[in-house]
Amino acid sequence: MVGAALFVGAALAHSVFIFAMKKINILSIVTLMANLLFCGCATLKNVTQKQVDNRRVEYVGAGSGSPTIVLETGMGPDIKTWLPIFDSLAALTHVFAYNRPGYGNSGLLHAPENVKQVAEHLRENLKATGQPPPYILMGHSAGGLYVNMFARLYPEEVAGVVFLDASHPEQFEYFRKHQPMLYGMLVTSTTKGNRKYELSIIKNAESDFVGPPPFPDVPVVVLTAGKKSSPLETDKLRGKWLEFQKDLAALSEQSTHIVVEGSGHFIHKDKPGLVLREIGKIIKGK
Repeated sequence: MVGAALFVGAALAHSVFIFAMKKINILSIVTLMANLLFCGCATLKNVTQKQVDNRRVEYVGAGSGSPTIVLETGMGPDIKTWLPIFDSLAALTHVFAYNRPGYGNSGLLHAPENVKQVAEHLRENLKATGQPPPYILMGHSAGGLYVNMFARLYPEEVAGVVFLDASHPEQFEYFRKHQPMLYGMLVTSTTKGNRKYELSIIKNAESDFVGPPPFPDVPVVVLTAGKKSSPLETDKLRGKWLEFQKDLAALSEQSTHIVVEGSGHFIHKDKPGLVLREIGKIIKGK
C-alpha cells in the first residue's frame, strides 16, 4: 500500500490508506498501523545509547571493514526497520544505524530544526560513537533528504549514496501547491507525538537545499518502488514521483537507477537481496 504517493514517508502512506477507507479516525488508525508495521518481537542486537553533545542517541553498530554503511530511516519507523538486511550488511563491512530524536530511546532535547542540522547531528553521532569514514549512506524515504545533505556537506567522507524510494527536496512544496489533500494528510499525521518537529523540517526542505555545496561525484544508486501505493496514486502523481527519482539519479555521473518491480515503499523489506547486491557493488568499487 506504499510507493510513489509516499513522497512524505510512512506517515503519509498510512493517512492515504485511511482516507480511502473513509469515516475512520485518521490519527488513531495511523498509530495502530504504525505499531503493526514497524513494531514486533524481533529486534536488533546490541543496541546501545550514548550522550552526544547533550543529546541521548540510540544506535547500533556491527561488522568490520571499510567503508562504513550508515543507515538513515524515513519518517515513522525506527532502526528496527533495518532488521531484514542489517546482519547481512554487517557480513559485508561495518554498518551503523541510529534513531533520530523522538525515535526509539533517542531523546528529544536539542532536536534539529532543518535538514542541515540533521546531517550535522548525524556526523557528530558518527564521530562520537567511533564510526570511521568513508561512509556509504543509505537513506529511506525522508531519510534520503538527510543523506543527500550529508554528502554535500562532507563529500570527502562519502564513498557512495543509496536512495531507497527516497524523498526529493522539492516534493513537499510540490505537494503543497499541486496535491493539497495529500499535503493536508501529511500535516495532520505528523502534528502529534515525539516526531512532530520533523514536519517543519520537511516542509522547508526545498529552501534548505539552496546554498549548500553541490553533490559530490560519488557512486549513487536510486532504488524506486515499482508498486503503486494506493487508489489515490494517479498516473500524474506517479509520473512526478519518477521524475523526482530520475533527478536524484542525475546528482552524480556514477549513478544507477532501478525501478524495483514487485516492491512497495520499503524496498529493504520487499527486496532485500537487491539492496544488498547494489551495496556490494559500491563496496567492491572501493
